Amino acid sequence: MDLNCLVKILVNLKNEYLEEFHSYNPIREFVPVPNKQNMIDKSHLEKLHTFFKHNSIYYKEQAVTLSDIPCTSYEGDVNQFWLSSKKYDTNYQPFLPTWGLSALVMCLAVKNLGFQNILDMGSGDGRLLYCGSILGLDSAGVEIDKDLCELQNEISTCSNVKYHVIHGDSNSIDYSQFNLENTMIFISALPELGEMIAYVVLNQLKMYRGKLHNVGITLMGSHTYRKYSRDKSMYGWGKFIADSELKVLASLSLPSSWTLDEKKETPYLFTLLKN
Repeated sequence: MDLNCLVKILVNLKNEYLEEFHSYNPIREFVPVPNKQNMIDKSHLEKLHTFFKHNSIYYKEQAVTLSDIPCTSYEGDVNQFWLSSKKYDTNYQPFLPTWGLSALVMCLAVKNLGFQNILDMGSGDGRLLYCGSILGLDSAGVEIDKDLCELQNEISTCSNVKYHVIHGDSNSIDYSQFNLENTMIFISALPELGEMIAYVVLNQLKMYRGKLHNVGITLMGSHTYRKYSRDKSMYGWGKFIADSELKVLASLSLPSSWTLDEKKETPYLFTLLKN
């Protein structure tokens, strides 16, 4: 299925989910039953269900039907990890997950754009790494919070989906350990505060110019801006994109926990570093 069409269907299902399914749990999302839909590869959906079943964030599941598609709703609470992630001085974005289906779509986009590896800076519970791995992408992530790293490793072990988890600070990590060819780097932080991480990543990459080939950066933007926001272009990333001479390859607006109660989704910009 065409990726833009898949995104449109996912957003429509999400809107129906929020209208029809009411819950007091702050974290909630759904995944279609693998054998009852034709949007996404059934084996990928089966693996995604496995991710939720082994993720301690989620403690409740319930059957729900959306547009005649049987789905499973997963509910949970991220408060423990939210508080844990805030204790680090250089953590500019407390943990709040995007949706599992959104992570899968983003990794599909990365693969469609011709990248072979993903590197997630601030990898949270590892859902991007997990989805990248089940799609055949070599996946590595850096996460500053020890509890979240332990959760990533637990999910990887229980599901037998392998990816590389690094407990470290994105601001000081040694980038020479990574494969910097055909790699999409995710900056998992919103604009303004996220710029601090993004500029550090960019400056680190400049040190390895000779090893860079087909390297991109995915930026998590926002449709809403603070009253005195410095940058209101390109979902808050216009200045960084211009300063960094990035080429925008694609953009997708996808459901995330950040925008669960808003009409607009979270925009993601897929960009390419110019050599």
